[in-house]
Amino acid sequence: MHGVRIRVAYDGARFNGWQVQPGQRTVQAELQRAVERLSGEPCVVYGCSRTDSGVHALGQVAAFDTPRDIEMYKWVRGLNGGLPQDVAVLSAEPCEAGYNPRYHSAGKTYRYLLHLGPVRDPLLTGRAWHLGPRRARSVGAYPTEPADWLDVDAMRAAATAFVGTHDFRAFKTSRDPREQTVRTVSRLEVIERYGDRDDLLAVEIRGDAFLHNMVRIVVGTLVEVGRDRRDPADIAGVIAAGDRAEAGETAPPDGLYLVEIELGRAE
Repeated sequence: MHGVRIRVAYDGARFNGWQVQPGQRTVQAELQRAVERLSGEPCVVYGCSRTDSGVHALGQVAAFDTPRDIEMYKWVRGLNGGLPQDVAVLSAEPCEAGYNPRYHSAGKTYRYLLHLGPVRDPLLTGRAWHLGPRRARSVGAYPTEPADWLDVDAMRAAATAFVGTHDFRAFKTSRDPREQTVRTVSRLEVIERYGDRDDLLAVEIRGDAFLHNMVRIVVGTLVEVGRDRRDPADIAGVIAAGDRAEAGETAPPDGLYLVEIELGRAE
């Protein structure tokens, strides 16, 4: 058997997440069908991150075993020929048989996009969280400028509290059964004018690993700070309390992107 490690991008809008589920359209299921079409026998494609329904990926990493020994570029070309338009294999490289990237992750980077302004952008539907007038700060009768929507300086001040090694129990969904909730966040940035657009704001976070919905809850909490609903100085206390009820809302999945996974060497 030969191992193949691939880098994958997908638009998560019409997927029910990464992991195979009976009767549901998932990224893992589509990839497995494409691999089986080329290899001629069933296989399991192991992903590094189990993204939720609606979450996108620019750099998901996956691996599979196959009896076929073909050049890597042929795997890229062949797999893409059998995949739907909303998922693509970007690259392929050899790895040891039985390799599972989930156990070789050294860090992950996520990006969350926020669309600011009074009018939604149809081309960003399902790709960014539109913060309409009801989610604006109390700065006037009807905010019209992107700066009216969020206090970015306050969000940046709050972001510093998340950086470091902390118990992030307050920032996970109740469906996450893990008792070990200590994680290390090495970077958390709030980026204005993302993609040279005045109405786009990006939150980028890098860490060693993340709890279920952790990034979306962190973003929801930062949005509450930006809306003047929460003081930046309160974040340290929320982390220390370890109570989900103390943190902010869970941001919708639409604006979340798995950007990059740092892995160990493919043996």
